[in-house]
Amino acid sequence: MLNYRNTLIVFITALILVAATDYFIPVSLGFYIGIVLVLLLLLTWGSISIRAGFYMKSACCGKSSKNAIVLTFDDGPDGLVTPILLDILKEYNAKATFFVIGSKAEKHPEILKRIDNEGHIIGGHSYSHHFFFDLFSYRSMRQELAHTSEIVYRTIGKRIKLFRPPYGVTNPVIAKVIRDQQYHSIGWSLKSKDTVMKNNDQLISRLKQNLKAGDIILFHDSKPRNIKILGTFLKYLDEQHIAVEQIDNFLNIRVYDY
Repeated sequence: MLNYRNTLIVFITALILVAATDYFIPVSLGFYIGIVLVLLLLLTWGSISIRAGFYMKSACCGKSSKNAIVLTFDDGPDGLVTPILLDILKEYNAKATFFVIGSKAEKHPEILKRIDNEGHIIGGHSYSHHFFFDLFSYRSMRQELAHTSEIVYRTIGKRIKLFRPPYGVTNPVIAKVIRDQQYHSIGWSLKSKDTVMKNNDQLISRLKQNLKAGDIILFHDSKPRNIKILGTFLKYLDEQHIAVEQIDNFLNIRVYDY
């Protein structure tokens, strides 16, 4: 299995073998550089690909044998967008998981309460969602997760056990924080591309073409465009008889401590 630990073992072993060979037969410096470059490429790939499970295991999909999917939203709650998305979800009797940014949750406790009251699940997405969050120290990351958890607890009386790393970036420090705090790391199998695709019709068409049973789908409740997209997508799921299931049942995991 290709992961961080096994990669380091292979890398160190390769360097030792090359160095031993170099003792008897001169080895080009380029060979050493090549090994290091391969390692750096693997570490980078492992960081940006949450589905790879390189540094830690993240749940990115459910059982494909079940005709159901999970909806998730990142980067909220947004004071304008999130309440409208909640209205749409209620209209279609669909439940979702909201990975909230702590600083936003702090500003909108009433929306956090509504998310919980209407049967949706709340997870953490860091307090700041800082662009360089993955470069934070262990202590800073732990404080961000703890601060967000405390905000949610003060608001709804539940301690979150789900966490989605900002930007889906992972590394050894994030992995250690997740393990130490006993969170479930949640990724995705299908991105809506709502942050990059310009055309709504093309975005929905892409979702339909790539959708499969067991998907965990990533949206953002910070994006006003999803007000139009969500209703259309939920209608399509209804027409295709694809269930929208809650993530705790979907993955058979515990999502809160009380």
